[in-house]
Amino acid sequence: MRLLSVFILLISSSACIAQPSNVASTSGEADCSVISVSPQLDACVKMKMLNSNEKLLAEMISFEKRTKELYAPDPKLGKELIDTVREAQDAWLNFREKNCNVEAFEIEKGAPAYITTVNNCIILMNVERIKVLKKLLQ
Repeated sequence: MRLLSVFILLISSSACIAQPSNVASTSGEADCSVISVSPQLDACVKMKMLNSNEKLLAEMISFEKRTKELYAPDPKLGKELIDTVREAQDAWLNFREKNCNVEAFEIEKGAPAYITTVNNCIILMNVERIKVLKKLLQ
């Protein structure tokens, strides 16, 4: 009986290894067109999170540019506004990190599900923060 159990375990393990992961495309980036396995979902969410971080940074840069243009007659006041928003942004980034850790609290820290949960949270919070930054100076 023990030999049969080992044989079944060996067969099932090799079947899992033989499954294609479909995680990366030929370009090396995650192929998110059809998600069929958990590692692919994790990679796609990570890619979307990195993209949302880039959009957030781009919006901060855009805000600073709008501020400099709008406050051209009083650059000192414009710089004060930029510095204040940067300070608020730093505090918000700290809040985002802690808030997303709370969302994933019940999942084993460091596990793929934990990381994906945190990344999903970051994406959603970034979307809302970008909206806030876009509304400034309108």
